[in-house]
Amino acid sequence: MSRASTASLLVAGLLCATIAGQAKGVVRTIDGRRIEGSLSVAASGAASLQTDATEVGLELADLVSFECAGAEVRDVRTEHRVWLRSGVELSVKKLSGRAAGDGRPAALLATLPCGAELELPLATLRAVRHGGLMRPQPTLFTQDLAEPPANEDVIYVIGDGKTQRSMVTLTAVRAAGIDFLLRGEEYEFGLEGWAGVVFGANTGFAPDPQPRPRAVVVLTTGERVEGRLLELGKRLRCRLDEGCVLDVPIERLCRLEVSSDKLVWLSDLQPEVEQTAAFDRTWPWYNNRSVAGPGFELAGTRYDRGVGMVPRTRLTYDLAGRFDLFEAVIGIDDRGGPAAHAVFRVYVDGAQVFESEPMVHEQSPETLRVALNRAKTLTVEVDFGKNYDLGDFCAFADARVVQK
Repeated sequence: MSRASTASLLVAGLLCATIAGQAKGVVRTIDGRRIEGSLSVAASGAASLQTDATEVGLELADLVSFECAGAEVRDVRTEHRVWLRSGVELSVKKLSGRAAGDGRPAALLATLPCGAELELPLATLRAVRHGGLMRPQPTLFTQDLAEPPANEDVIYVIGDGKTQRSMVTLTAVRAAGIDFLLRGEEYEFGLEGWAGVVFGANTGFAPDPQPRPRAVVVLTTGERVEGRLLELGKRLRCRLDEGCVLDVPIERLCRLEVSSDKLVWLSDLQPEVEQTAAFDRTWPWYNNRSVAGPGFELAGTRYDRGVGMVPRTRLTYDLAGRFDLFEAVIGIDDRGGPAAHAVFRVYVDGAQVFESEPMVHEQSPETLRVALNRAKTLTVEVDFGKNYDLGDFCAFADARVVQK
């Protein structure tokens, strides 16, 4: 077959996929099904899964996840980074902005690696790093990000090769620069010399979350955003909590994760915490990451959601009698220490219903499925093993509570 004929067939295949308006892959549902097929979702939340044999009607709220066939996340390096008050962190290729006017607030215009542009109101931003690949991170940026000032913004500007940190009120980001107030006076500074900003804790607000069912969208270019899925067909459209809409071709989708009233991730709930120090140190516990970094890695498989803990930590969640099952994958993160040795426990309404054998590094993870029977509380715990916390990076990966 000639190259021209092969190219024609490839183009025809792509056109057929576009005309079908569906993404092919694997759907996992809250009732434990794994179905291969082509998925489309309407704005109403009605989902259609076309398999080789039949068409399956679902609701978005019935889905746990959708993995696109053959899609992988690429490592895309970008110059800029944006943190949102809703908790989303974005890699950004290009930054610009728009001043307030015509009844619209000042906004940051962020072009993502996928090519989509998001219009983000300044009040919804937590921080911005500008030109991060071109210049070193300003001193105190990480500290300011962790503990921002209450009522002022911190900007970092570069002049004469030196970085200056100033307490101001940032009023606008424009195509060529930033505007700010310093001691009541108006100033502007060129965008090229602007290294970033950490916004004050009280100078903006976290937006109200979009209603459930909520979708986490992971793109092949690395973006991970969360909000309300508006369309999954020839294009993917998702409204972020900030009000803007991510709109990309369906070919950009790698993975879709769904949380609804039928399924709630443990990392979206706030527990009561009880801890016992190890070697006079109390390690923090984390949502959606282990001590070693973002996500969890268990026997070579990566999980993006879950709860990471170090012994001894005990987390108790108020479930208000809403759920029937608790499900998770437990184990020691691959990035933990070789001497790791820990015990995992689960309690329902205060009664112990599960205790693992001591789990060690590089051991195969264990899948949990615990009946809740509309219990009021769920407790997960990791306890010291014989080596008394030497690299015990314990994971309750994909931890979730489910309604039947």
